[in-house]
Amino acid sequence: MSAVPASASAGASLPARAVAITVAGHFGAAFAALCMPPFYAQILQSSFAGQAPSLALAGWYFTLPTLAAALANPAWGRLADRIGKRASLIRAHAGLCLSFVITGLARSPLEFAIGLTLQGVLGGTFSASNAFLAERLPAPRLAALLGVMQASARTALFAGPALIGLLSGHADMLKLFLYLALFPGVACVALALLPEPPVVRTAGASAQPQPLDDGAANVGPCGVSAASLYWLQALFAVGTVLSYPYFVTDLATRLDIDAAMAGMLFGLPHALFLLLAWPLGRRVRIGNARASLGRYAALTCVGMLAQALAVSLPLMIAGRVVMGIGMTGAYLAINTLAAASSQAARAGRHFGRLEGANKWGAVCAGLFASLLAPTLGYAAPLWLGAVLVSTVFFSLKWKLL
Repeated sequence: MSAVPASASAGASLPARAVAITVAGHFGAAFAALCMPPFYAQILQSSFAGQAPSLALAGWYFTLPTLAAALANPAWGRLADRIGKRASLIRAHAGLCLSFVITGLARSPLEFAIGLTLQGVLGGTFSASNAFLAERLPAPRLAALLGVMQASARTALFAGPALIGLLSGHADMLKLFLYLALFPGVACVALALLPEPPVVRTAGASAQPQPLDDGAANVGPCGVSAASLYWLQALFAVGTVLSYPYFVTDLATRLDIDAAMAGMLFGLPHALFLLLAWPLGRRVRIGNARASLGRYAALTCVGMLAQALAVSLPLMIAGRVVMGIGMTGAYLAINTLAAASSQAARAGRHFGRLEGANKWGAVCAGLFASLLAPTLGYAAPLWLGAVLVSTVFFSLKWKLL
């Protein structure tokens, strides 16, 4: 059976209020989830005095929600296709709210670890929001909204830690999780109060249910199958995230750059995403998304190689700028490919697997970086990252995926 993309839905629509609540809810959930990880080490020291584990384990605490989400997201996606995308989105916000409450009430490092793990297991608001929108929006509008939600997450990544940093000297950091639980909690209530959207009917679709394929053979209008997209997403995630854990240390060791400047350089590609997402997004369409992903992956690779070879601050800045442009375009292309390859009936599974691929990529990147940096140097993750990102380009160029 050929895939029925979300864009093929006839009469499928979603009120503007529902779209706004979905996007705002995702921003709130992203803000709550992304603002606290930089402060885990501080929480372990201040909230669990005398029983805190070695601060070297703070990195493992950072990985727990991501690993749990990588395992749980595909299963939640399959459930969404059974119980309904709206019900699944409400569940994701409720689960995230509950996990924040459990984390905020932790009395030991173990309970804190359990709370963080539950954030990954019970959350999944990004893929659930995508699936909810994909069921009733045409592919071009869906692709644009995916870019908006990705930009909102990056905004939360900047604004969240900055705000929490200002509060760190005036509030119990662990108890802040209880306040952060309000964000997904309010989103859960707002979504529950929305009227039930009409059932989607696809143009020319048979009244009888038909089996769904796994997306491996059907390449759809974009020239990339869903199964191939998951691999491309994972490869790109591993390649770009590899340098994150040791970036500041690498700059301090190799270029004698202080932590403040290194932090600004770390955020530069993400800031460029916010600046360039709109103009670049207007150039990426379903018809050219495959080629765009290849070109922007190549540009990302060039930026990473420039950073690995940089011998001065200006060269490092240039590399970060090139990488930021490439990453922005590549993620916009991935969003477009995801929208084009989505089927309304299985949007939950599709976006659950896509987000799972992204999470697994981040987990693998952290593990690879921890193995490479101590033995081959702090710049080694940049070299491996460039190789993996170039694999995305060559896979598309030679049609390997």
